[in-house]
Amino acid sequence: MHDFAFDEIHDEIVVTGPLTQSILTFRGVASGEEAPLRVIQGDKTRIKGVGALDKVSIDPVHNEIYISTPDQLILVFDRLANGNVAPKRVLGGPDTQLSLGHQNTNESIQSVGPERNVYGGGNGPRLRVDPIHNLLFVPQVRGGGEGEGGGGKILVFDRTASGNTPPKFIVKTNGGGFDIYSPKLRMITHPRNDFEIFQLSESGQSKLIAKFAAPLGRAGAATMALDPVHKEVLVATSSGNTVLTFSVPELYDGPEDHPLSSAVPTH
Repeated sequence: MHDFAFDEIHDEIVVTGPLTQSILTFRGVASGEEAPLRVIQGDKTRIKGVGALDKVSIDPVHNEIYISTPDQLILVFDRLANGNVAPKRVLGGPDTQLSLGHQNTNESIQSVGPERNVYGGGNGPRLRVDPIHNLLFVPQVRGGGEGEGGGGKILVFDRTASGNTPPKFIVKTNGGGFDIYSPKLRMITHPRNDFEIFQLSESGQSKLIAKFAAPLGRAGAATMALDPVHKEVLVATSSGNTVLTFSVPELYDGPEDHPLSSAVPTH
């Protein structure tokens, strides 16, 4: 398993199967050796799980599953798809500027050159879907980066974009893990030991509205998730396999001009 996503509307868990080049959907309460409800697998799917680059995301509002591949493609499947089915949309091509990482082999390093990051250990970028504003957020993996947003750029596409479609707009960040709070169209990132919060607009404008200390110690941020119910941000670290939970109520409630100072892990 290289990645998974939870569908809170339909109470289902979506998992990538790298060895079987597949997407598995389980009940949210699945336990033990329970069989999946649905399996997307076969040559028509175009799924590739090499190099831990098959990151998955789900849009439960529009009933779609998104998965990235080392072919620099984003495949979109119907949530209820089952068997050897083709994706309903494929996003990819030079105009997209997609840079999703490559399998960590000598051949791939030679093919992309030393200026590009070559991932193979689970550091491929994680996708985010905003079902409210119909946007798809894709980190651009470039050389010198770290974590899932290491390139310092987040490509933002129309949610239904397909083919060789350029991004709707690009958000420049300082890298690190990221997530989207859709109700307020805000992006939070964690480059090194800080949280940065951006206010976005559908027209493509982005404004850094807060930057404050959120130290992880010696651990780097691998990825993050939002908990709007408790107004918290969870950060998984790449050192020690730990998850730190920060209380950040201002991300969810605060106005743009309300300054933030620092965040201390609650647990």
